[in-house]
Amino acid sequence: METKFYITIGRQKGAGGLEIAKRLSEEFGIPFYDKQLLDIAAKESGLSKEIFANIDERRGSKFISGFFSGIMGSLYSEYGTSSGINREELFRIQSDCIRHIANRESAIFVGRCADYILRERNACLNVFVTATGEDRVERLLECNKIPDAESYSMEEILDLLERSDSKRETYYNYFTYKQWGAAASYDLCLNSSLLGIEGCVKVIKDVLLSKGWIK
Repeated sequence: METKFYITIGRQKGAGGLEIAKRLSEEFGIPFYDKQLLDIAAKESGLSKEIFANIDERRGSKFISGFFSGIMGSLYSEYGTSSGINREELFRIQSDCIRHIANRESAIFVGRCADYILRERNACLNVFVTATGEDRVERLLECNKIPDAESYSMEEILDLLERSDSKRETYYNYFTYKQWGAAASYDLCLNSSLLGIEGCVKVIKDVLLSKGWIK
């Protein structure tokens, strides 16, 4: 019987964490989960997807559709909801979904405090991906993730990136009692500006091979 293994990926906005997850998914033939977890949590709990979206790790009040959603304003009144269900209960439901998936299959999880939720799993590699500010902006521009980008200076976009990451940090630190982005919180920290996407994938694969989790 094959041993299940898991990869969790925390990342700075625009550092390429999602691209790395997609490449690893293709490489190993296992699913990756990002926003899909919101749909699964909503379906399994019978609650509206919007309730979970309102406490998603990046979500706050909308500023610019898509990329800048969640950068400005409070994190929906610091994770509060208008449904009468508290933030801890919603986090518990999403955590249960992650555990159920892990019980069923090997998988890659992007964000959502998955490293903390799966902390008792042996075959779990927790990764954090970072990159230079310039590379992060360039990657988002290439993916057309910054609407009306010509209206903003590089400094303004970098500032908004930092605000976006601040939301992730607040969410992560609140629920995990750890420090988002700190090396001690993860097994492996990778700089995609130095290694490139494929280089990051290779390092992760090499670690999994060395642990005997893949062959």
